[in-house]
Amino acid sequence: MRVFIALISILILFSCTDETKTTSVFEAEAIHTANRKLIEISIEDIYSPPVATRVFAYPNLVAYEILMNGKGKSIIKNFITESYSPTLSDTLNIDYSIAAMHAYGLMAKKLVFSEYMADSIIAHFRAEALSKNVSNTRLEKSIEYANTIFDQINPWLNKDNYAKVKSDDFYTIRGHDSTWVLTPPNYEQALEPNWKNLRTLVIGDVKKFQPIKRPAFSTDKNSAFYKEAMKVYQQGNDNQDSTKGVAKHWDCNPNEFIQKGHNVTFNHRISPPGHWIGITKALCDATNADLEKSMLAYASITTAMFDGVISCWYTKYTEELIRPVTYINKYIDNTWKPYIQTPPFPEYTSGHSVVSGCSSSILELLFPKTAFVDYTEVEFGLPARSFASVHDAGEEASLSRYFGGIHYRFGVDNGLEQGRKIGKEVLSQLTK
Repeated sequence: MRVFIALISILILFSCTDETKTTSVFEAEAIHTANRKLIEISIEDIYSPPVATRVFAYPNLVAYEILMNGKGKSIIKNFITESYSPTLSDTLNIDYSIAAMHAYGLMAKKLVFSEYMADSIIAHFRAEALSKNVSNTRLEKSIEYANTIFDQINPWLNKDNYAKVKSDDFYTIRGHDSTWVLTPPNYEQALEPNWKNLRTLVIGDVKKFQPIKRPAFSTDKNSAFYKEAMKVYQQGNDNQDSTKGVAKHWDCNPNEFIQKGHNVTFNHRISPPGHWIGITKALCDATNADLEKSMLAYASITTAMFDGVISCWYTKYTEELIRPVTYINKYIDNTWKPYIQTPPFPEYTSGHSVVSGCSSSILELLFPKTAFVDYTEVEFGLPARSFASVHDAGEEASLSRYFGGIHYRFGVDNGLEQGRKIGKEVLSQLTK
């Protein structure tokens, strides 16, 4: 009997090789690293906030999908319109964390201009896996699985209407007193006027999440609209260091226009979506979130920001509302300037507020009442800011656009609520 037990023990010992173990090779730091590298690409390629949401969403969604496939679940099966089967007859030797990170790199490469930088993501995780003594068999089987999922998702991605959105007609200035016109300092053409026609990932029809009715446009000094414009004007004139600090921290202008005399330069920084990815890492670090929770957080906020911006752009290019700087210069004070640069698209609703509402509502549900320090803007010369909760950060991020003089208060408040509704819907769909 003792000999039999000894033989069984030896068999068990030798069967527990690298080829059959089920523990994940990669931990949470892997998805943090991948997103940091993708942010660097977004800065290098100078993506506008709408385009950045697409670049961030698909890689994070496919990575989380594959990780969940390892648990016998599919996140995108209810949304994908193509023939899709995430299960294989032979799953022996697949490490789903390796597969997830490889697919992240593949999807990033498909979406960015700087493909060589995306190649470095793929190479990084391959080298990391090998450094952890993963066998070639296990590594190649995991990569093969990632390729299988990528090949199935790729046709679905190709049908999101992006090519048509980027090639459709330019925006035509409407010429009404209430409608948006080119704004100083560089009077850029309207940004992504057709983005509203992009296919959403999760929420379906963007009309489901349209904001409440705004005040009717008026130049009457007794009207609600004029009073809202006066609030922006007075806030701009009374800006204190504290409100200026808030406006600059959340400015997140990826391509800031700087003119000194006849010289023009551009300062490239992180975009609002990239900023919220940075906050996601801070919250994951503060709570020691594991790989699965970290991937859920990134996939949820990037998907919500992508869908949220499509919804917001539908609002913007339906309302076509005049920006505060134009209204104030025309009807209140022709010398007034906002504290931060007005971006080149209509006012209502605030895109930053929608993005902040999407992200903060999700992160507050995943990390309730979690204090954290936001270091995102330190590399761009601004101090870190501390928050008692991500809910507070979302409120401040939204309000920053009012402090900066580029939105009416109703534009930020209603945009924040628009984003919150979308964020909650996305998290609900991704955690079914």
